[in-house]
Amino acid sequence: MKTTLKSLILCAIAALSSVAAYAAPAQKDSIIITFGDKTRMIIYGEDRKELDKLMKYDLNSLLADLGARLDTMKGETKIYFEDIDGRKYMKDSADAKDKNYVRIGLRGIRIKDGDTEVTITTRGVDIKDGSDRVRVGGDRDDRDRDYDRDSRSGGIDTTARDGEGRRGDYDADYDNDGDRVMRIRRVRRYSSPRRGFNVALGLNTYSQNEPGSFNAESYDLRPFGSRYISLGFVKSATLARGKNAGLHLDFGLDVAWNNLMFEGNNTIEKGQTAVSFPLILDNEAREVDVRKTKLTVPYVNFSLMPTVSFPGSFISYISAGGYVGYRLGGYSKIKYPDGKKDKERSNYYLNDFRYGAAFELGIKNFPDFFVHYDMNNLFQDNRGPAVRMINFGIRF
Repeated sequence: MKTTLKSLILCAIAALSSVAAYAAPAQKDSIIITFGDKTRMIIYGEDRKELDKLMKYDLNSLLADLGARLDTMKGETKIYFEDIDGRKYMKDSADAKDKNYVRIGLRGIRIKDGDTEVTITTRGVDIKDGSDRVRVGGDRDDRDRDYDRDSRSGGIDTTARDGEGRRGDYDADYDNDGDRVMRIRRVRRYSSPRRGFNVALGLNTYSQNEPGSFNAESYDLRPFGSRYISLGFVKSATLARGKNAGLHLDFGLDVAWNNLMFEGNNTIEKGQTAVSFPLILDNEAREVDVRKTKLTVPYVNFSLMPTVSFPGSFISYISAGGYVGYRLGGYSKIKYPDGKKDKERSNYYLNDFRYGAAFELGIKNFPDFFVHYDMNNLFQDNRGPAVRMINFGIRF
């Protein structure tokens, strides 16, 4: 009897030990949340570290989805949703980067399959496979601007520079993550380098000056004060393509300002029959030393320029042609030493149209040079001195 009782006691102790051993991990690696007396939510994890990952999830969003599903269920007290992917409820989307997806949006298409990511946009294609990366088109860096500027449009050309600036079949670089990137660029070899938006800055002076009855000294210009500025856009049509050169016909439209800054203290006035260039006087008829006095004449211009381009050469292009412009107004301005300014708008008997010849020279790694030579007078006949303007400077 004693032997039988002893055996029963040992069996009970062993059973309780096994139950305790089984129950301890469940209690340690699980979370039980009680809602009232009859509702519980139990969350299991393999270990404490797995349960700590709950902090990365948006449980409110998860419960909202569960509530929507429960509304469709009837007569069940235990429901298992095995098809729920918890990764989409992560607060930080970066923690879910291992998820594969295909996304199509207004900015393009993005595909992720394991370590391979493909992004397709209007600017090009970006393919990333682990630490290797290939880009086709787009994302030009600063050191390639001079090369692309010399060979704009026309086709696909993989000739570029590698990481050390040498010519090669690709450009080896590194992105922000330290990954090695191979860029394959679209090189516009057979389009005019002049095409697109451009800005011209320069100076102007008289190319021809016949004073007639006027005093030439009263309307002399300051050499570096008389400036020329234009903002324009150029479209191009390619007429011929060769191995080392291309012929293009460029159409340009720009708005330009001719600023004629007078030397000395003279200004311009419009009289009954002609302009005059009187001295600026004070109330006591004494000459006033002004900081500047100028005449500004704005134009809208249309140009037609045949252009020969030389991709990859030191001289990127040579362009020569003509232009015609229409005057948009005109005004004179005086700036006094105390900062006071006088401004008067008038046509000053200026010709409404201008026309002339233009020449441009493109230099690799440097702004382009331009010269504009007016072939008609600035003022109407017998209304002002017979002067013609010439503009020259650099073009970006």
